[in-house]
Amino acid sequence: MKYFATTIILATLMVSNYAHATAKAAFEISQNDKSREKNKKIAHELIDGGFYFSAIPYINTYLEDHSDIDSQLESDIETLVIKTGTMAVLNLEEKKLEKFSIPSISLILGTRLFNKEQYEKAYEILSRIPETHKFAIEADLMKGTIKNLQRKHIEALSLYGQCTQKATQQESNAIGEKLKRYYSYLKETCIIRTARVKIEDHKYEEALELYEQIDKRSYKWPYILMDKAWAHYYLKDYNRAIGLTVTYKSPLLESYFFPESEVLMALSYYNLCLWDDSLKVVDHFYDYYQPKADALKDILGKNKNSDTYFLDLYYADPKTRENLNPFIRNLITQTRKQVKFNLDLASLKAAKDELALIKKLKNKNDFTNGLEANLDATIAFIGAKINFYIKKEIFTFINEIHKHSYSMFNLKLELLSKKREEIYNTKSDQLVDRNRGSETNVNRKMNQYFFDFNGSFWADELGDYSFGLKSQCSDANKESK
Repeated sequence: MKYFATTIILATLMVSNYAHATAKAAFEISQNDKSREKNKKIAHELIDGGFYFSAIPYINTYLEDHSDIDSQLESDIETLVIKTGTMAVLNLEEKKLEKFSIPSISLILGTRLFNKEQYEKAYEILSRIPETHKFAIEADLMKGTIKNLQRKHIEALSLYGQCTQKATQQESNAIGEKLKRYYSYLKETCIIRTARVKIEDHKYEEALELYEQIDKRSYKWPYILMDKAWAHYYLKDYNRAIGLTVTYKSPLLESYFFPESEVLMALSYYNLCLWDDSLKVVDHFYDYYQPKADALKDILGKNKNSDTYFLDLYYADPKTRENLNPFIRNLITQTRKQVKFNLDLASLKAAKDELALIKKLKNKNDFTNGLEANLDATIAFIGAKINFYIKKEIFTFINEIHKHSYSMFNLKLELLSKKREEIYNTKSDQLVDRNRGSETNVNRKMNQYFFDFNGSFWADELGDYSFGLKSQCSDANKESK
């Protein structure tokens, strides 16, 4: 163990010394080099030493003044994209970026245009990326989404298929657990997008088969339960739809909130003509979600101008978190599990680590002071971006509650009408025997097991639940005659 600890210390010193040497080389170039490639050389030395975020301003400055990119610079920009994401060449205008056709810049520009909903232009730029390039997977994913938004489903499915195939291959070839997880995330995203196109095309069985490919341990798995539930609903398998929505009540998923699941559950009971059950779900929706929407609106209102409050919630100590509204605490937990959030958080940590390393450098000068100032600005920018992301998630959630409240209100009016008709048309001496559940009412495939649910949520069975309720619609029709 002592030998192991000594090895770690020596490795750390070697990294620190190498970083110091590359920073010194970058400083010397800044002082002595008068060539047109000065900023490119500085950036290369910084990237070589692991100072990725520090290199960005020099890459920006060089590309602002020049239109030529040699193989070394192309490799450096690719490294920046991998290490910092779309932070690379952040400050360049789109017209300038269009002049460069290298894959890394095409990905950055295409992503920026996609986020601005300039889909035609984004598709054109992303199509510059060669099919065999490492960034082709991300490009296929975005291009497929563009075709999907344009209702061109055949093209969308083809692109999603390419994305899935490439990501699967890269996942199997990847060295390192983080890289494997990233390609797995891309693969799962492409599979889920394919399934959603199938649902749009009313091919529900095909969609359900695709969803089965997503591992229950995946971060994406809790989100596909709603998609699966809707697919079963459209197949008129209301018992299975209710079972899937009930999955969210499992303690293992207590930090996930999907108001839409309550709407789907109420609609499923409605289609089984179980008016009382549907009304209970509607009333529970208002009792459960309205106070939470009010609590979220209050916290948003008090901190709407803060660039750090919501990010600070993430870093808060356990005692501070315990004092938060439980719903807000769980919503922050749900956000923390999202891949996009974690990628931005990883960038923030990397930038902070880089700043700490620069602060440890010997022989401080104007050059290193400039690096520190740039990193401080970068850290503040990324932090504000993450803070805005969390704020936006909360705002979206409030809007979702309001949207579904309107649907629930209309459903409640319809349910009260059905209840009134039922009372008027039921004879006083008529007893209605309503079976609360039976295996005979469960639609089950050959490869699906049947478990009796006795009030416990077993992890292995999550996502496989189905109620066994008998539809009362035939009885309701008889009573109304």
